[in-house]
Amino acid sequence: MLTFADNAWHVTSNAAVFFLGLWLVIAQYNIFRVPPRIAFLLYLWHTFFCLFYFNYSLNNPADATYYYLMSLHYEAEYDYKTGVVFFTSLLSQGLSLSYGGAFLVFNVIGFIGLLAFSSAMLHVTRDVPVRFRRLAIAIILLPGLSFWSVAIGKDALVFMGAGLAVWAAMDIRRRYLAVLISVLMFLMARPHMAAILLSSFAFALVFSSRIGFVKKWMLVSVLVPLSFLVISLGLEFVGFHDTPEFGDVVEYVESRQAVNVGGGTSVDIQGMSIPERLFTYLFRPLFFDASGVFGLVVSLENLVILSLAIVVITLVIRGRRSRLDTFSWVFFVIFVSASWFLLANVTANLGIALRQQWMFLPMLLILFMSYLGRPSRVRRFSGKPR
Repeated sequence: MLTFADNAWHVTSNAAVFFLGLWLVIAQYNIFRVPPRIAFLLYLWHTFFCLFYFNYSLNNPADATYYYLMSLHYEAEYDYKTGVVFFTSLLSQGLSLSYGGAFLVFNVIGFIGLLAFSSAMLHVTRDVPVRFRRLAIAIILLPGLSFWSVAIGKDALVFMGAGLAVWAAMDIRRRYLAVLISVLMFLMARPHMAAILLSSFAFALVFSSRIGFVKKWMLVSVLVPLSFLVISLGLEFVGFHDTPEFGDVVEYVESRQAVNVGGGTSVDIQGMSIPERLFTYLFRPLFFDASGVFGLVVSLENLVILSLAIVVITLVIRGRRSRLDTFSWVFFVIFVSASWFLLANVTANLGIALRQQWMFLPMLLILFMSYLGRPSRVRRFSGKPR
């Protein structure tokens, strides 16, 4: 069952999905404006990691294997708690795709998120000196970004959602449909993160001057109730069927911190202070606590992110302002802060953290790049810079 292709239909369907990705390389230019040669490079890069992850999952424990095997026997109707299994069943049962074919579909989904993120990254660095644009390309090609967004599972869906949210925030007046798609992607995989996403958009709209008063409050009046609905779904998703009391939430957080605290890439988060948890979640492992080739690659990525953080903090202290407009800046800050704080306090395993942090890292990296470099020529902003 776990094959790439073992009959004529598998070969045909796999080829069709692969060429669908190639078509997106060209078609996306009317939407994301990523230069086709860069988009083509990104697709090949992303597909390489898809094939690598596919082969890795055949010989190692992987969530992708679980989701595909479960999908072969899934008969229930859609349930947000089993959204990924339901979606995968549409591929495995509905379209009779092979394990490899389902991988290629999730590869295309993750690639859409990568295109959206790349568009935002190229936009925020379009007028700065060339060395910063090259740095932006290097960040887009970080292995972890593509590795975690190619496999069958939640990560490809939420990364597509994160990429679309970043892209939509750069021009919310014209890209509100992308916000809806982003929320649906998060809702299918991680409802609690969809609630944070909606709430962040609502707060950003309140503080933004880019949208007229009437439109602003119409959107807020929709987003706020919707946020409460999604929050209730998120609470049910993690096990709260009734409105939880404070003690219940504390007990839940402590139980999550106690999961997998021994061995492997796990760390004992219970004995850490909040700043230590935040640092560990985002910047570890570093070279001193990495193991194997994978650990070294991750450590190098974390060193890049940590170095960017130090440089940007220094620039902010010296008075540098972001090139982002008010809406984008507020949305990114709120979403990153809320996501980082929540996930760092309920995640005990660094292996899980490496996957989950890409739900908000695209926003954080755009924030970082918006402080680097000064515009090389006068440019027009759609809103006032921060």
